[in-house]
Amino acid sequence: MQDNIKILMSGVSKMNQTGIYQPHTHPHYQLNHVLRGHFDFVIDEIRYTVMEGDTILVPANARHSITMLSNGPGYYFEVKFTTFSRADKELCDDTETVVTGDTFSPVLLKEMFDEEENATVHSEQIRINYLYSILFKLASKRRREKNTATKYIEISAYSQPIRDTIRFLEKNYHRHLSLEDIVLEMNIKKSSLSRKFKEETSITIFECLMIIRVRKAAELLSTTNMTLAEISETCGFVNVTHFNRVFTKHIMIPPGSYRKHLASQNTYLKDATDQISSPIAIAVLDNRKIDVSDL
Repeated sequence: MQDNIKILMSGVSKMNQTGIYQPHTHPHYQLNHVLRGHFDFVIDEIRYTVMEGDTILVPANARHSITMLSNGPGYYFEVKFTTFSRADKELCDDTETVVTGDTFSPVLLKEMFDEEENATVHSEQIRINYLYSILFKLASKRRREKNTATKYIEISAYSQPIRDTIRFLEKNYHRHLSLEDIVLEMNIKKSSLSRKFKEETSITIFECLMIIRVRKAAELLSTTNMTLAEISETCGFVNVTHFNRVFTKHIMIPPGSYRKHLASQNTYLKDATDQISSPIAIAVLDNRKIDVSDL
């Protein structure tokens, strides 16, 4: 992934009792996670009342204000960032304006805070990676509702014919494709495309297609209740036997066992973290609010 996000600032901010930021705009995005307090965010004339555990994304150039409603000072993680990438902007558009009871973001926001406090030459890249993870997580619900096609192969390093071929496979992985079907769309000789594809990617066109199908199948196994037969058909495998064989070759575990493994994760996590003393980890595990004193 080519990172286009630039973080302008990140850290913990404080607002005193009866504090207010008057309506204003700015060309950067603003991500806030409330640690303590009760606030009104008005974003493009829509009012959102938020409290501890809620995350808010203010779009770039949106007119907004913040009003402190509760007694005592309020605290929140804050990240301000810019991007000129269309993909990043679409990602931010897919992010809910307010996500309530968000236990995912504060853990990575705390890591971003620590990374900035103890900076190394790699810290900026690490903080950007954390921010991408947060945005992808916060956008997951809307992306599923839209059934947005996932891009499974990074293509920026390849030539145009190879990029076009991979994107064609990603859009048509559910079809029973022949090499002739693919070549017809690419307007290039079959032998030339096959040779060029292997030279640039180190795999064949159909190996790439199977990777895409397996990754899509893994996504459906983890996010839906579809049967193995339904997933096999949806992802373009010949039949369930073919699906089992290919998935096991790539993941080293059959798809049925893979789903059972995912279902066991909450139990495994609780067993593994029973003795953890970190207040952040305990808060996430117990699904409770994180108090600012824990920081």
